[in-house]
Amino acid sequence: MDELKPQPSYSRPKAIIEVDPRLLLCPANVPNTNIAIIGGGIGGVAAAVALHQAGIDAIVYERAPELREVGAGMMLWPNATRVLRDLGLLENVMAHSGPNTHFLVRSSGGKLLMDIALGQFDVPAVCMRRADLLTVLLAALPPDRIRLGCELERLEQGKNNVRLHFKGGLVADHDAAIGADGIRSRVRSELFGASDPIYRGYTVWRGVARYDGLAIRPGSNSETWGAGKRFGILNTGHGTFTWYAAANVPADHVDTPAGRKAELQQMFAAWHEPIPDLIRATDDDQILKNGAYDLAPLPHWGHGLVTMLGDAAHPCTPNLGQGGCMALEDALVLAKCAANGPSLPAAFRRYEALRGRRTKHIQQRSLRMGQIGQWENRLVVAARHLVTSLLPAKLFEHNLRRVYIYET
Repeated sequence: MDELKPQPSYSRPKAIIEVDPRLLLCPANVPNTNIAIIGGGIGGVAAAVALHQAGIDAIVYERAPELREVGAGMMLWPNATRVLRDLGLLENVMAHSGPNTHFLVRSSGGKLLMDIALGQFDVPAVCMRRADLLTVLLAALPPDRIRLGCELERLEQGKNNVRLHFKGGLVADHDAAIGADGIRSRVRSELFGASDPIYRGYTVWRGVARYDGLAIRPGSNSETWGAGKRFGILNTGHGTFTWYAAANVPADHVDTPAGRKAELQQMFAAWHEPIPDLIRATDDDQILKNGAYDLAPLPHWGHGLVTMLGDAAHPCTPNLGQGGCMALEDALVLAKCAANGPSLPAAFRRYEALRGRRTKHIQQRSLRMGQIGQWENRLVVAARHLVTSLLPAKLFEHNLRRVYIYET
């Protein structure tokens, strides 16, 4: 067995704003505990921060040679900003995000179908670039807690430890392990066998663009519905906007020779402003493309000294903007359970019991919203628009409030 050799670690970025140093979680009941986290995305790093604040050492193993969050922008609804507040990071996030007080639903011609007010919460809803959120989280974590270039091959559970085997021969022993390695999680495969993500019939393109026109109402994000296509606009602050486009295409859809930008410009050429402007203002090589995938909910997320969080545990389609929010919730609940449980296996099972019902609900609701949004029969689409325009926005506001009021 190779010893755990020093690996490349992430150099802490300059803090955007100084992090509140107070420990916001109870000190751990399990002394000298060291937990491995597989995956250096938002969920994995957030879990390391929450565990660190609870007095539990955690090492994040990331397979990439550099730590960077892939993606454009993301919504942080009140259920997620509440987690960031509890971690002492909300002020940092607010400095690099855009506000959101209303969510507008429009037709492709620009007709307003519904204006959903988010209501009053103890914390705001904001949108920010995923890379900026990762920077905020990393600034709250000692830099030696990140190991780069470590791709997990397999794990073994003993009575009191988990042994991790990485490509290249590296072996590391930890008291427990958390899989935060996404929808194609190696940890999930090790625990439950291989499973292929389910393609839901549409692909999503994302980008970030500057826009200083008048077609976007201040404080309002939006989603526009067409036949088999959607386009969303989210304010990431400081004159920049994240946009996403969804279209019904086969799973093996290949970019056209003209490139992604040209294809999207053709798809959305007749849609209302500022949709064509946002696509035009985005460089072709900065447009990301991902199929909409998920997996059926698992009855449980681990056993013994291993559990999972985020997309490794409960991947969902990107229709409620809750994927990253769920990962942040997972991180804080897991840290609280680990800090206060009688043992790590008991803490992990408690965490899974607390999170299972909520995440399953979000998975199912997001799947359904995506199916409705991607309808392409013209008569059905017209009926959808009519019903949406007639339904009271208060009904949607009430249903969304049930999602946003969650507290860990």
